[in-house]
Amino acid sequence: MTVTPVKPTLQDIAEQAGVSTATVSRVLNDRPGVNDDTRSEVLRVAKEIGYVPSITARGLATDRTYNLGFVTYKRDPQPISSYHLNIIEGIDQAARESGCHVITTYVKREDMTDLSNFSMFREQRVDGLILAGPALKTSFIMGLYNSHLPIVLLDNLLSGLEIDAVVCDNRAGTYSITSHLIEAHNLRRLVFLSGPSHWFSSKERREGYEHAMREIDQKPEVFYMPDTTMNTGYDTTRDALKLFPDLEGIVAVNDASALGAIRALKDHGLDVPHDTAVVGFDNVTWGPLNEPALTTVRMFKREMGFQAARRLIDIIERSAPRGFQLRLGTELIIRESCGCPREASEPFYTDFGS
Repeated sequence: MTVTPVKPTLQDIAEQAGVSTATVSRVLNDRPGVNDDTRSEVLRVAKEIGYVPSITARGLATDRTYNLGFVTYKRDPQPISSYHLNIIEGIDQAARESGCHVITTYVKREDMTDLSNFSMFREQRVDGLILAGPALKTSFIMGLYNSHLPIVLLDNLLSGLEIDAVVCDNRAGTYSITSHLIEAHNLRRLVFLSGPSHWFSSKERREGYEHAMREIDQKPEVFYMPDTTMNTGYDTTRDALKLFPDLEGIVAVNDASALGAIRALKDHGLDVPHDTAVVGFDNVTWGPLNEPALTTVRMFKREMGFQAARRLIDIIERSAPRGFQLRLGTELIIRESCGCPREASEPFYTDFGS
């Protein structure tokens, strides 16, 4: 006969530590009113006897689920990219450190038309949400904001609303990569492949490109895409070639559209980078696997996820004031698609997400 081991309880900790169960509860829920010596003793005993708290019971006692939601837009049939996976890794790390779990969901356009369609919100399964990317509809975000559910935006920002946000320095990143084409390769006829004009990241990255072009007295040429995928990058590059058959370089709003641009140029009989240079933004894992390897801007996606989760936990646990914004830096990653040689020290595949 198998004997199921009895799990240690609050009463077991209280008896061994010589305190009441109420004191044990205050310590394990990180509440005030317990002196440091007693707190240390309770934690020592809990560790010694292998006490594991019940998340369900803890949620009932505190009116919390101890779940954080991660929400982003899902494009069909495009698979989930390393962009999202790296962010989720950072969110999960911060959540684990705070005793929380992460629930991930991907919404489509129809899910954003009415909050009653959004099951994670309707069923009250989370204490707060991290909303990632500019493709989430503003009305959807505002509905969640007005519901008073704690939310943090990631890689997005809405002006006029005090919604906490974690973003990267889009302008500086695109300015640096455009300037690299200008200064290191003496290119002048450069176009920018942008996402929709109202998308936050597309707008800021376009401004970085425009700044660099105006510094050399060149007119910025921007092509707006309905989305930022390989297909839209391919189609928009073909349109750009019709207007600018002698273009020297393409600055793409992200890596997916940059790889689509490279394919369109090759199908047009052009060599990348010798005829036309192409650069991207994001530093996704398959960028260095492309031929030629993609020059891009690195976002610190895992750190962005970690910081967004930490901020959400602060809002939930201590009602932190709203309107916090954190902007992380970027890093220029030089590979072959701009015309530079591949660095021998860089492997064909590694972890680019941190």
